[in-house]
Order: sequence, then structure tokens, then C-alpha cells
Amino acid sequence: MDQPESSLPHAAVQKGQTPRHEELVRLIAQSLYSLGYRKAAATLEAESGVPLYPPEHDRLLLDVMSGRWDACAATIDSLTGITERNRAVAEFLVWRGHFLELLGTGDAGLRLATEVLSRRIAPLAIDRRCVHWLARAVVTSEGAVAPEAVAECRIGLFLDLVEALPPWFRVPSGRLEHLVETAVIQQVASCIYHNLPDEVTLFEDHKCHEEQIPSDCRQILCAHKNEVWFVRFSNDGNYLASSSSDCTAIIWKEDGTIFN
Repeated sequence: MDQPESSLPHAAVQKGQTPRHEELVRLIAQSLYSLGYRKAAATLEAESGVPLYPPEHDRLLLDVMSGRWDACAATIDSLTGITERNRAVAEFLVWRGHFLELLGTGDAGLRLATEVLSRRIAPLAIDRRCVHWLARAVVTSEGAVAPEAVAECRIGLFLDLVEALPPWFRVPSGRLEHLVETAVIQQVASCIYHNLPDEVTLFEDHKCHEEQIPSDCRQILCAHKNEVWFVRFSNDGNYLASSSSDCTAIIWKEDGTIFN
């Protein structure tokens, strides 16, 4: 996860901006951070008034790393655009993390861990096998988090939470690059005259013109006895397959002879 050097306070969308504009700014900032242009990304955040991460993101991160579990649950409960199933999963992740940390403290935390299991985890609408596994861990201490491993486990917990939360909560790594590549692929796929071996540039819309299609007759293939329905070259360009309404299919060599 590409973290900015500093978090910006929450800023409302400026006059003239739209939600789509805000999304675009966040995508560009994330791309700049991932490319190593951290100062440029921070400047973009400052000038646009649009932080890479929403305030809920920073608040949840701080609460997770500080072990403020009730605050984590409150933040998750306040989020919009999240399904009830994902909300339950996110809350389960929080309380499971707390539960396993308590188990790691030994007998001192066993009673508290049991209370978390019965009061916080069991009522959630989640797969009951998860609850059963944790109940077994009370006896076996399986998965218990040792005190020296707490920080690392909390980082992992936060990353797991991010995956369960709605898309606006974070910007997936490489999202802008994925959108650009998808647009290029779509333009090539919709180009009915596409015949260029060169890579498609991002500086203009892609369009092949009809005159770029070879139009000089170099060879006439005569073997079918009725209309030809389909032709296609092999991937290496050395063979041509054709099929006809005469119920035959022929493989042609590059020189126009029939491949036996």
C-alpha cells in the first residue's frame, strides 16, 4: 500500500469539482506515489484539496495500530456504500484480531478473550465455522498473537480490512494504469480496420483507416466449389484456413498451395 508522506485534513470538494473529478485526482495521486514522485503527489493533494485517502481511512488505521477496538467498530459501522455482509466481515476481522492478541497474553487475557468471543464475535452474521475455530483456540491457543508480534499483526489486520471495505475507501494499486490499458485494448478491439504492428499511443484516439488495409490482389486461391464463409491466418502468418458452403475446410500455405 503506497502511503503519502503526510495525511491531509478532510477537505470538501471544491467549487466546480464533481465526484468524478475527485476520483480522478485520487487516482493520479496514487499513481504518482507508486512511481516514486512523492513530492509531486503531495503537491497535487495540497493544491486540489483532495486527499489520497478519506479521513475514515486514516482514522481506522490509527485506531487499529493503537488497539482501540471499539473505535474501529464504530468507524466501520459509520461507513456508507458497504454491504451488510462485508460490514460483518470487517467487524469480525477487528474482533478476531483483538481476541487473538488477548490469547497471546496467556492466562491473564483468557477471560477477556472469552468475553470478546461471546459478546462481540458470536452475534455477527458470519460463517459459524469461524466462530467454532476461535472457540477451539481458547483451549489450544492456536493463532494466538505474542506481544512482540502485535505491531506486525495489526498491519496485516488493517490490510485485510481495506480489502473488505468499499472501493472509495482506498485506491487499489495500479488502478489508473489498469484503466488506461483497458481503454487502449477497447479502442483496438473496436477498430474494424486495425492493421498496425506498432504500439498504440496514448496521445491520441486509435483509429486505422480503410486505406491501410492491403488492397492489391497478389494471388487468387481456387479450390472451393462454393462461396467462402470464413478465412483466418495462423498466429505465425504462414498458413491460412478457409471454410466454404461446399462443406470443406482448407489449410493454405503462404505460397498458395494446399497444406496436406
